[in-house]
Amino acid sequence: LTFGADVTPEQLVAAGEELYNGAGGCTACHGLGTRAPNLLTDEAGTGPIGVRCAKRVPGQDCKQYLHASMVDPAAHVVPGYGPIMPDMRRTLSGTQIWAIVAYLQSQGGEVTVTAEDIAAAEAEGATTGTAAGGQAGSAAPAGASLDPLTIMRENQCLVCHKLGDEGGPLGPELTRIGARLDAD
Repeated sequence: LTFGADVTPEQLVAAGEELYNGAGGCTACHGLGTRAPNLLTDEAGTGPIGVRCAKRVPGQDCKQYLHASMVDPAAHVVPGYGPIMPDMRRTLSGTQIWAIVAYLQSQGGEVTVTAEDIAAAEAEGATTGTAAGGQAGSAAPAGASLDPLTIMRENQCLVCHKLGDEGGPLGPELTRIGARLDAD
């Protein structure tokens, strides 16, 4: 996903919507409002996320809050929900994250994401060699390891799935999964 300096809010919103509902995996938790807040509908009388985002953290506007929630999610856990959100930099590029932020802002609010935000994310990624440089991390394991447990950790599988003493309660338990599969 790449945009030029003349990217429009409509282009960002369209790309963000596609990611939110598809490869970004957002609806797995944010679609029902049970695991995480439903971002597209009213949440406890506060409106969709584009309306309520600027009111969540004093001193942060909507854009800052949404971006921080995606890259440092433990800092902004909504009361009543568990800290299950992974750092999205592990699976999405900086450009993809900003497109999702634009889409979420459009849900009842004003889109303020600009080409400058994307350029800064791409520059950061080029400097650090991270996924923020425009290369989505979801196409391959986050690191170079061939160890299955390391791959699962790096790709945040254990955010949802429990394996031994590690992991979360959202997805199916993977401990002894091989013993539970039918050989046929």
